[in-house]
Amino acid sequence: MPPTTPAPAKGTLKAAKPIPVSQQLCGIEYSPKGDMLVAGTFEGGIRRWKVTPAELTDLPPLAGHNAWVQCVAFDSKGERFFSADSWGRVNAWSADPVQTKPLWSVADAHSTWIHAMAIHPKAEFLATAGRDNIIRLTDPATGKEIRRWEAGDDVLAMTFHPSGLSLITGDLHGLIKEWDHSTGKLKRELNAKQMFLHDRLQDVGGVRCFAWNADASMLFAGGCQPKSGGFVQGFNLVIGFDWVSGQAKMNHKTTNEADGYVLDMHWNPDGFLMAVTSGQPGQGKLIFLKPGEAQPFQSYPVPNAHSLAIHPDGKRLFVSATNANSSGNGRQLGKDKEYPANTSPLHGFEFVG
Repeated sequence: MPPTTPAPAKGTLKAAKPIPVSQQLCGIEYSPKGDMLVAGTFEGGIRRWKVTPAELTDLPPLAGHNAWVQCVAFDSKGERFFSADSWGRVNAWSADPVQTKPLWSVADAHSTWIHAMAIHPKAEFLATAGRDNIIRLTDPATGKEIRRWEAGDDVLAMTFHPSGLSLITGDLHGLIKEWDHSTGKLKRELNAKQMFLHDRLQDVGGVRCFAWNADASMLFAGGCQPKSGGFVQGFNLVIGFDWVSGQAKMNHKTTNEADGYVLDMHWNPDGFLMAVTSGQPGQGKLIFLKPGEAQPFQSYPVPNAHSLAIHPDGKRLFVSATNANSSGNGRQLGKDKEYPANTSPLHGFEFVG
């Protein structure tokens, strides 16, 4: 997702009644204009909602993917947005709610699962990466490939520096790499190897999300310090790097091994991180964290939270989460004696007062 700089949050955060969604969502994002919320689905579709101060109104869904749409990202003007799926397809869409056909589509942008996407601050490039260990730059206007190069690992998170001069990736093994996107050359590496563990024949963890502070002097990397593979257990972990020196200046780790991953983060100009977490079994929170403080100063339970969208006014936010009691073992059966399908209710919050 592109860096976001919502307005300062004032007042008390109030939770609204969750909005039911009949499908399971992979991620959510507001348009920069604040008039639309979009989400990729596990079913190869895209859900859209018209946003007003009072409510969300369903817009016609979009079809054009065959698999999980894990990545969605708007350009800085909010005129287009982009989506990528687990079959390697990338699509571009108009933000006009009437338009339902892709502006362009590249079915084989990657040979396999696309895990990460970022749009250049001036919309000069669309960057994608994933399990094929390839970083690909695309012309956002046409879908034409500009450049590609080897990432060296499975990239799970991606962002451009707000200046637009560098592309930053975070991988499965906990390496953060700064790239010169004009050449594909590696400029430097930052160490977040606490976020990786090889256990029970599994590689688990990885850098899952990024956020910049207001002046881009610090880069925050979110993930997990895994304790075990299999049924993965681990501690929420956020590492803050001084961008000039590359030195870690912040290391926030929770004490509960069931807290799991920090999966999405945004910086609030009031001077704190807003993040969502998800762990097993059924753990999850919306947390507010100030750099340098050991524990979040506010925390709200949201089971299985996985994505966070901040309205441009900085006052409203939505958290996407898998429904509670969604694990197969011990779940309640439906009337047909079958396990009901999982869904992703939208949990709304607003700063009031």
